[in-house]
Amino acid sequence: METNPNKVSRQGLPSQVAAFVRFEILRGNLKPGDRLPTEQEFSAQHGVSRAVIREAIAKLRHEGLVVSRQGIGAFVASPEAANSLTLEPNSLAVPEDYRHLYELRLMLETGAAELAAIQRTDEDLAEMARCIDNLAEVKDLHSAYVETDIAFHRAVAGATKNPFVSLFIAFVDVKLKESILMALRSLDFTKTKAIAHGEHQRIFEAIQARDPAAAAAAMRSHLTNSSRRLGL
Repeated sequence: METNPNKVSRQGLPSQVAAFVRFEILRGNLKPGDRLPTEQEFSAQHGVSRAVIREAIAKLRHEGLVVSRQGIGAFVASPEAANSLTLEPNSLAVPEDYRHLYELRLMLETGAAELAAIQRTDEDLAEMARCIDNLAEVKDLHSAYVETDIAFHRAVAGATKNPFVSLFIAFVDVKLKESILMALRSLDFTKTKAIAHGEHQRIFEAIQARDPAAAAAAMRSHLTNSSRRLGL
């Protein structure tokens, strides 16, 4: 769905209208407390029936992004009211969006590495070591490399023993996966893989040594260097 369409396609109309509103909220164009257009106004803007608009608003209301006030209309809810975390494809429309998401990844995973160094078990270390070994063995299948790279970061998240950390890191990694894969294709794969392998090894060694500060520093260094390599 385009970011500012006058009409939407005829497939999944309520979902597309809901995605448009969600996108506007994410961008800050619609702020908490803002009143949404009326059903009639929305219907005219998007070229759909009022029934479609009602279903779209109901979807947003279920997600906690919108609240309805009897006899007044629908309003953007406060952020803490959201019941789910969703990023539509058009929410990552420009490079800056990916940079922002990578910054979030840096904050999340630096803390995860620190906590993993405290909470990790021998089984966690074995899984991380397996991922590092797999990284070394990947030849030129970029998709396989990215999958293995993500598996390592999920193993670190799992070692925190905090299910919410794993949930949020998995969510962010999936959203960044395609952009990482595309950027990787423009780099010297062998050289990039060797550098990343060494960075992962340092993260592993710090977690193995139960050194939270070193683990956080190693993860921060890896993700900062990775973002530079990928142009993010």
